[in-house]
Amino acid sequence: MTKVVFGSVFFLFIISMLYILSEAPAVCEEPDLGYIIEKVTAQQLKVLTEIQDSICISNSIYREMKKDGRLKKEVLTKKCTYVKGIDKRYDEYLSMSVNGRELDAKELKKEAKKARKDDREVKLPLTPAGEGAYDFHLAGSDVCNGMDVWLLDFRAKERKDEYINGRGCISKDTFDVVHIELTPAKLSRIIKTLDVSVVFDRVQGYWIPVKFRADVEVQLSFLYYRYITIEETYSEYKLNNQLDDSIFESD
Repeated sequence: MTKVVFGSVFFLFIISMLYILSEAPAVCEEPDLGYIIEKVTAQQLKVLTEIQDSICISNSIYREMKKDGRLKKEVLTKKCTYVKGIDKRYDEYLSMSVNGRELDAKELKKEAKKARKDDREVKLPLTPAGEGAYDFHLAGSDVCNGMDVWLLDFRAKERKDEYINGRGCISKDTFDVVHIELTPAKLSRIIKTLDVSVVFDRVQGYWIPVKFRADVEVQLSFLYYRYITIEETYSEYKLNNQLDDSIFESD
């Protein structure tokens, strides 16, 4: 089964959905759920052959607040992100500051290594790894970013760490994803809520994620509570770079 690895929360889910839903032909009549699933599944193979790898610049802001709203920690990070297929990803950390202090090269290397240890696997809907693991529901129509969209809900059949629940907004004209909202199918004991939102835009002829946000509530005890936000933007995309597999080998 295909494995998806990601360092930032669910980033690989974002890239995978790019491969799944892109450039499908428009139809005049409202399609049913089976039609949409059939089309997006077929498009996955097509786009995977066209986009074999990608490189982009990722800029993120991590903020950690106390229960009274006071800022406890702020981390600004710049990375060069390499992705190949749907199962390989590597983040090259370019810079990082913590509460306004820029980390030196040694500290940056240590933080990067720690972040890679936090990588985990997730089985995505509409991929071979997640085949048969999800239920889908066409929740109707709406307008998103000025476009008419279908609302496609997905829910894991089992409450396990490797699955997710959510909703994708799919352009009625082209079947491209323009927005995604998701949450883990199972939360850990200390995480009260974890909500993720992803915005896509057209880049080099493909709809690609350009903005990511996660909102997390963490409570370890009665006295310890944190509200965390992670905002990340992706830019300067380069597609089909013939990346060597050695880039993705563990340090």
